[in-house]
Amino acid sequence: MSLVAWVGVKGAGGASTAALAVASVWPRDRKVLFAELDPAGGELAARFALAPDPGIVQLGAAFRHALSPEEVWSNAQKLPGGVPVLVGPASAQQGHALGHLWEHLGPVLAALPDTDVIADCGRLEPGSPILELAGHATVVVLAARPTLEGVAHLRARLAAPVAPVSDAPTGIVLTADRPYSAAEVEAAVGVKVIGVLPRDDRAAAMLNGQPGSASALSRTALVRAARDMAAAISGVARVARVPQVALVPQVARVPQVAHPRAERPGEVRTADVECGSAVVPSGPTP
Repeated sequence: MSLVAWVGVKGAGGASTAALAVASVWPRDRKVLFAELDPAGGELAARFALAPDPGIVQLGAAFRHALSPEEVWSNAQKLPGGVPVLVGPASAQQGHALGHLWEHLGPVLAALPDTDVIADCGRLEPGSPILELAGHATVVVLAARPTLEGVAHLRARLAAPVAPVSDAPTGIVLTADRPYSAAEVEAAVGVKVIGVLPRDDRAAAMLNGQPGSASALSRTALVRAARDMAAAISGVARVARVPQVALVPQVARVPQVAHPRAERPGEVRTADVECGSAVVPSGPTP
């Protein structure tokens, strides 16, 4: 039982797609729940033609003083590929109306029996209600672009605590493989890059609801990289549940180093773990 807080750094286009790709190929020996928890509003219902309820809004409507794992699962739906999903609020107004539910979600999702939760948290802004949930994360993943601007935003994000009480290990996922490599980004910010997802617009479109071949999607570079990334994050989460073990040293300050040089491809770390199938919708969305 682990809670992976997936945070999009400013300008990290494709952060939610990356989170969904990883959830779709999560190791088969672990149950997974994809939770769309961006307080600014989610997009899964529209992309996959899902009903808005059940979901987090319905969960919030029934919430009083406590939350149980059974209530979480009773408000989950399934994506076309079979991945369970907790559909998020449709707008920032709905997200704000959830009130105190946000502070109760973290401990429940982090302790969901025999389940790893991939929580797409959107961007963590000061005062965001999702900060409380991130404080209960087993692992924090920062999704960023390996560009000059992306590295600058990543450095700024790392300079501020992700959550007031979070001491979870933190790693970086790159949502493109150029212009800077994983090694160059690591050198620039001082935090480990867990993996790199190469740009593949067709594969990303299928992951986000467009029709296509499941077998063809599973062979794409994007999904292959997502499998490696899922195995790596899952492994870190298992180790992180052991007290006083971390993925990377605590970053007391952001290293002041030169900007990385471009024109070198990124690298994806691999792991020999059997993973499930990718999400491929069976038909078009509206």
